[in-house]
Amino acid sequence: MHFREQERALLKRKLLAGTSIHMPAPRRIGKTWTVSRLSADLENDGVFTVQADVEGMRTPAAFAREICQRIEAKTTLQDRFRKHFAQRMTNILSGEWGSNPLDALGKVNPVEFLETLIASLDETESTSVILIDEIAYFFLECAKDDAKAARDFAYKLRAIKQRYKNVRWLLTGSIGLDTIARQYELEGAFVDFEKFILEPFTPAEARSYMRDANIKAQFNHIFDADDDALDHLFSQLGWLSPYYLKLVANEVHPSIPAEGSRNAQATKEDIDAAIDKLLQPTKRMEFATWREHVTKNIEHSTLALHLLHGLSKSTQDETIDTLIAQAAQKQKSATPRQIKDIINILEVDGLIASRDGRYAFRSGIVRRYWHEYEAD
Repeated sequence: MHFREQERALLKRKLLAGTSIHMPAPRRIGKTWTVSRLSADLENDGVFTVQADVEGMRTPAAFAREICQRIEAKTTLQDRFRKHFAQRMTNILSGEWGSNPLDALGKVNPVEFLETLIASLDETESTSVILIDEIAYFFLECAKDDAKAARDFAYKLRAIKQRYKNVRWLLTGSIGLDTIARQYELEGAFVDFEKFILEPFTPAEARSYMRDANIKAQFNHIFDADDDALDHLFSQLGWLSPYYLKLVANEVHPSIPAEGSRNAQATKEDIDAAIDKLLQPTKRMEFATWREHVTKNIEHSTLALHLLHGLSKSTQDETIDTLIAQAAQKQKSATPRQIKDIINILEVDGLIASRDGRYAFRSGIVRRYWHEYEAD
């Protein structure tokens, strides 16, 4: 149940029907794995797929170069693509551009170069799907440098998508594209993308994951656990992502030894001990990327840290009004709108979750880490 077969089938059906998709997903939830499997599913049906990760890039030229390099790596597509690309680029540059597609990048506007790439894909015999990871990071960095350039590129990308119907797009990311788009006036550029949210595992899917023989072979100690022990683990995690399931499982030392063909058995106490060990100073680096993510990628990161510090102090959830009041007290220049935007970003990122209008850390383990090592 943990292979995301239903999600992959739905995404494939929509893409083949002509729908382009924006798939936000919190960090550590298996997004990259799902996209890679979806790419393989599509290629099994004769679709050309191009996967690109644009995190760390900040210019249209870098974006276009990455797409070109990924297309060039697809040997099954290369001959047909190059034929159409060469013809189009020769018409643009009167034949004076070289023989490798990347030779032309410095000679034309990067948006025109990108459009030539997509048009060349559009003219091949088969449907193509471009799967771009961390699209919001790209536009965030691009907009920080030049908000107008980011806006222009976003709308030109939309025009390219609309013009070439044989090429479909799947945009993914672990920060909220909606919030970035609103902040930099890019919202209209993405209205044609249908949103599909990749959720954490359900308890049934998490149980399937933990009992998969191939997954268990990756644990430090192979073990089995009954439903009560696994339910206890799930309640402690609060957020059933494959990353954190495996992180805890690697620290489990099963106390009931193996017998015959039966694996060793882990108890609730073994799981509690594993979580306690995971939160020791020697293991803190397993969680430290969360603070780095907040400070590096979220505008008004000081405000975001204030919110997280406050939420980490208790297992109790808080209303949005309380969070706004607490954050405004810490940073008097902050407006309610800014605070709400930060709360939305933290929720999309997977750090916090809401239920009935109240907010708390999504993962009990991450809350405990944050309170112990990050909170003031």
